[in-house]
Amino acid sequence: RARRIGGGRAARDSGAMSRVARTALAATGVFAVSGAASGALIDEYGGIAGALEWVLRTLVVISAAVALAAAFVLVLRLRRRLRPRPLAWAATMLAATGFLFFVVQPSVFAVYLTHLPTRRAVHDTDLGAAKQPVTLTTASGPRVHGWYVPSRNGAAVAVMHGTGSNRLGVADHARLLARHGYGVLLFDFRGHGESDGRSTSLPSALQEDADAALAYLRSRPDVRAGRIGAIGVSLGGEVAVHAVARRPEWRAAVLEGVQGGSPADMRASKPDPASYATLTALYGLGRVLGGSAPPASNPDQIERIAPRPLLLLSSGQSTEARANEEYQRRAGRTAALWNLPAARHAAALRTDPAGYERHVIGFLDRALR
Repeated sequence: RARRIGGGRAARDSGAMSRVARTALAATGVFAVSGAASGALIDEYGGIAGALEWVLRTLVVISAAVALAAAFVLVLRLRRRLRPRPLAWAATMLAATGFLFFVVQPSVFAVYLTHLPTRRAVHDTDLGAAKQPVTLTTASGPRVHGWYVPSRNGAAVAVMHGTGSNRLGVADHARLLARHGYGVLLFDFRGHGESDGRSTSLPSALQEDADAALAYLRSRPDVRAGRIGAIGVSLGGEVAVHAVARRPEWRAAVLEGVQGGSPADMRASKPDPASYATLTALYGLGRVLGGSAPPASNPDQIERIAPRPLLLLSSGQSTEARANEEYQRRAGRTAALWNLPAARHAAALRTDPAGYERHVIGFLDRALR
């Protein structure tokens, strides 16, 4: 009888495993198809195509969650197939850890960067000087909203925020610049804050926003020709690298927390093998879900920025710091690097306000004079 009970349990486990496996396989298929289709339509935000993209975006999030959960259950059930029990538990925990690190982590982050809504509400805030609302029209149609503080010294700077943030995330930067007389344009990337469009954190999808910001500053009567710069923080820095490289009208740039997403960028940051594998999966999946081609490498783009002045800000002592050391080397003598070993990512202004003011304002005063 014990054998029959055990056999019945094994049969039920086998059936359950089969159902879980079928669920994981089906959800993975839905994720692959909806992800690729959503990536192809990611720039659509109106009409039938926009509605279809919203449906596909929802399917991507749901199917990814189901596929990862079902696959994780399968991994945990490995312990029932191995003997002896201590070995089974050890192997299962090792497999579960690897699955979480190499599969779940890059998959969740890729979906977050390309598909999850990350809008944060924009509320009024004091920038230390009079500001005016701005609406920028991009080449493909989405309207980008922001604020502009008029220039008192003939120079102006566009400040670009990070992932999942909006213009309020760089309000402290704007206050500092305005206090020193700079015109300041801070805006919400498409899909963020009050701007049109779907949420995405792929730098290639946000280039039109940077181009619209440049066009606006060039049209301002208070801004003199040749005195326009950019400050990019985290995602904003990744956007600015490519925008400034493409358009020589940007005369100087401050890039904070930039690491890039190409194989060349990963080689520059010298990650350990496990991190390299995870980043490769993240960037590859992100490009599929975001419908973008492999990006040009940051080292190549930074070479194109030279000999225009460039200030690089990095934090910590690992991959970000090493990547920016390589960027400085590639840019040559017109690039400066300020590393804050104890700072968190993209937190230079909060970590050392006086040092930030000295480095950044001093740099801009020289570069945009």
